[in-house]
Amino acid sequence: MAASQTNDLVETVVAEASRLQEFLTSLDAQTWASDSTSEGWTIEDVVAHLAGSAGGWATNITRAVAGDAGPPEGQSFLPTGIRASHPTGPAARESRQKSGPQILDDFIAGHEHLRNVLGTLRDEDWDKPCFHRRGVRPIKAYLGIQLQELALHGWDIRWGLDGAAELWPGSLAALVDLVPRWIGIAFAPALDLPTPVRYRLDVSSPVAVHEDLVVYGDGYKTETSDTEDADATFHGNTGNYILLMFGRLQVERAVADGRLSVEGSMERAKDFNAWFKGF
Repeated sequence: MAASQTNDLVETVVAEASRLQEFLTSLDAQTWASDSTSEGWTIEDVVAHLAGSAGGWATNITRAVAGDAGPPEGQSFLPTGIRASHPTGPAARESRQKSGPQILDDFIAGHEHLRNVLGTLRDEDWDKPCFHRRGVRPIKAYLGIQLQELALHGWDIRWGLDGAAELWPGSLAALVDLVPRWIGIAFAPALDLPTPVRYRLDVSSPVAVHEDLVVYGDGYKTETSDTEDADATFHGNTGNYILLMFGRLQVERAVADGRLSVEGSMERAKDFNAWFKGF
């Protein structure tokens, strides 16, 4: 990732956090305590998770710059196949109970701290190895993960209050770039397939995506869309493509809501959710 791309992504992360902060500031106490669309989490839980993640990542990045990419005290790498929300859900609830009415202040302070840490990094720091629960990765990879957290969890909060909520347009291009990594994590071998199923993603705007996912039951591969017929083709805008790929949209409801349209087999289209799950 070039320095200019890194700087652009930092700005996108900062803007996403600022937009979410502005939205959260408008919520009353009753709304804060209501359920989000993240199963088992209230809005307070989700914001506490985001606040804690920002502060923890700032610490991990600081340690990485100093040459330490190992797990901090009390943390460890996640075993393969474990959903990240399992350990973080109870931690978020405990944090929320301790924070009480200060939870928004914690969110603001956590992201301000992370932004300040990012601002001190030199060009040579971005490639240094850094601890993450899913494995050591370069510091610059945290930018994408942070954007993903803010954008998707922010949508979880807003969609629970407004069924027409969309992802913010300024983050879409960066989120599209994160899809290949995410589906590699989220893919779950599910149905027994006698023959492969070809899904076509046909997204024209505002960020174009034209590709096929060929699922074999216990694996998948990505291919450039060609003349071969697809079993099911998804049409929609970039934001709803992102929400589908990150497991936020159930195909049947998304079609009913007008977020997606499906060409080909609706039954095969609904199976998409069995293989690519959200966390």
